[in-house]
Amino acid sequence: MKTRFSLALPLLLVVAVAMSGAVASAQQTTIKFAVWDFSMSPEYAIIIDEFQKENPDIKVEVIDIAAAEYPDKMTVMLAAGEEVDVFAVKDFASYSNYLNRNYLTPLNEFVERDGIDLAPYGAALDYVKHNGQLMGLPYRSDIYILYYNKDIFDAAGVPYPSNEMTWQEFRETAKKLTSGEGANKIWGAYIHSWRSQVQCPILLTTDLTLIDGDYSFLKPAYELILGMQNEDKSIMSFAEIRTSNTHYRGLFETGRVGMLWMGTWFIGSLLVDEHDVNWGIAASPYWPGSNPGDTVSGLTTLAINSKSTKKDAAWKLVSHFGGIKGARVFASRGVLPGLRTPEVLEIYTSAEGFPEGGKEALVTGRTTVELPPSVYANALDKMLSEEHSMIMTGQVSLEQGLKNMAERAKEIKEDW
Repeated sequence: MKTRFSLALPLLLVVAVAMSGAVASAQQTTIKFAVWDFSMSPEYAIIIDEFQKENPDIKVEVIDIAAAEYPDKMTVMLAAGEEVDVFAVKDFASYSNYLNRNYLTPLNEFVERDGIDLAPYGAALDYVKHNGQLMGLPYRSDIYILYYNKDIFDAAGVPYPSNEMTWQEFRETAKKLTSGEGANKIWGAYIHSWRSQVQCPILLTTDLTLIDGDYSFLKPAYELILGMQNEDKSIMSFAEIRTSNTHYRGLFETGRVGMLWMGTWFIGSLLVDEHDVNWGIAASPYWPGSNPGDTVSGLTTLAINSKSTKKDAAWKLVSHFGGIKGARVFASRGVLPGLRTPEVLEIYTSAEGFPEGGKEALVTGRTTVELPPSVYANALDKMLSEEHSMIMTGQVSLEQGLKNMAERAKEIKEDW
């Protein structure tokens, strides 16, 4: 049987999604839709196919960009004036960047014209509003949870994680699960190379954000993860992840990781990928000063290019993806939609393969975002990633790294 995903994607692949119906091309409006990892997300093709059946006068041409290249690639394409009508906004740093460069079309006019009820999108919608204008429509809304391999827990005689696990318990459990050496090593846990994996969970213990410039509160988080990496050897090192280009998806699905802290988008992958992992989910671990159920959330939106000459057709695609029709498809494929109604949530938790008891892991307390929208967000995001790399590879001490973050954040704001 062939696997349904590939870890080696083309940097840029333009995919023309087949139209439905016998409408002559001369009668069609073609809109170009940019997104990352289209080929790894079959639900996108399903939604576009449905959209084109309902709108035979519109043809959707997909620009598929590798996830790692997407933010920079989109900035270059938009700055160069390349023809893009609709594009996915990957994170809040990207959103802030596009907003600062005036690449986003306000959507209030379309929302009001079509009578769209925004209530099911929740309070998170405020993060993508600017001066009262909605600048993107969410089609995905994720939270971070804990994935675990039941067979690894069973083999070690360790109880499965509860929905009230602390981060210290996470570390202790990872030590118990770790076994073997070399290519056969079973890692007790996996912390990916993204800075957010270390920096974000502890945000829930403070009113500070990563925009504010005081990063002293990050110290306990780095101490714990560095301890797991350097002392316990229970997680793959940051350096090895980078040099081997390791992807959490492949490592977990080949049964080599006991626990993985990752967003709910991974549920969809586990439901459709071919693997033999006996997996479960629990609520995110929490730090002292926060509570069980507190976690990091993210919002993925679709935006209309301010330079698009096909905004009406573009809006039809955006509202289909982000509306109830798109939400039903996403939910059925294990992807948590931006629009959440009782119907949508029932579809989501009833998807074939959804883990038993997993619904409780999705009950959240307080949530926070990785990096709130700000004119400084993109620059701070890059700086924090650079300093994170220096700390994790031991090129600077933890104390010096945190000091560097504060000093560089101050410089970014002063030079703005």
